[in-house]
Amino acid sequence: MPSKKDHNHFIVMWDHLGLECIFDVKVALYELDNWEKLKILSILKEERQPTQPQGIPLQMMILRARMNSHRNYEIYEFVTGMDMDEVKQLFKTIPQSIVDSIRNVGHCVYSDRETTKKVIS
Repeated sequence: MPSKKDHNHFIVMWDHLGLECIFDVKVALYELDNWEKLKILSILKEERQPTQPQGIPLQMMILRARMNSHRNYEIYEFVTGMDMDEVKQLFKTIPQSIVDSIRNVGHCVYSDRETTKKVIS
């Protein structure tokens, strides 16, 4: 497992209703790397190969966001010193603050953010 001393790398997706999902990039990469090693060993031992880990379904997340543009989805990747539970807790307690922070320090992967209110005349 990746060490807790390092900064954590996440991909998050939220909409106007709140946090939808969060993925730990380091854990996904670790699982993939570990699977590759186990696969090589199983090939050498002529054993059944292990199942490939799922990884991060980024393309499916983007597709979901595009098909539901009325929900104003945003997908960001960012690096932080917080762990996943702390990030989830901030989305529950102070969602606007954590969203603003992620927007400032993160990289926008996808956004349907509505920045101005629609005016009815």
